[in-house]
Amino acid sequence: MPDFDRSLVWLRRDLRSFDHAALHHALAQSRQVYCVFVFDRTILDLLPRRDKRVEFIHASLRELDGELKAMGGGLIVLHDHAEPAIPRLAAELDVEAVFVNRDYEPQAVRRDRAVATALERDGRTFHTFKDQVIFECSEILTKSGTPFSVFTPYKNAWLRQLHAGGDMGPSISMRSVPVWLHHRPACTRCRHSQRLVSRKPIWRNWASSSA
Repeated sequence: MPDFDRSLVWLRRDLRSFDHAALHHALAQSRQVYCVFVFDRTILDLLPRRDKRVEFIHASLRELDGELKAMGGGLIVLHDHAEPAIPRLAAELDVEAVFVNRDYEPQAVRRDRAVATALERDGRTFHTFKDQVIFECSEILTKSGTPFSVFTPYKNAWLRQLHAGGDMGPSISMRSVPVWLHHRPACTRCRHSQRLVSRKPIWRNWASSSA
């Protein structure tokens, strides 16, 4: 039986529907799953209106929304400051948990900490997963248990752990992912696919500059 009735997957640097740690775990642990991306105004307000990077993200979101719809779901897209937007959306959808892949930038770490605190105040949980790296900084350490300060010894330790088949944590191998991640056209026959909640994408206060 799933741990959660409803969950929310917050997409950031991981605009894909396959080999996705947070989405995988949310589907495995929840009866219903929503997916959201936030055009974070904390970042966007500093950029010019016509920005090729933003246009690329916009096009990627349209493609991802189509993939999620094919699996019986859909993508919610917000244009807002992420720190208040995610807890507010979690309350609106009445989800019990928010799932994300870890982001290691200092600003992102502070943002995620603030979001996790706000969710906890509301009685919701915040779950993070290793996804975009092979080894996290805490997994490659010196013999004394401290981070490397010189690159070459770090590289050698990294390669040794890789070749030794070191633990890669919650990252998804191609053998462990649900079938729907391999064969998306057949996802309606997969046990996890029905847990994606269909909801019309919400493009709040956002329009593509190419529209």
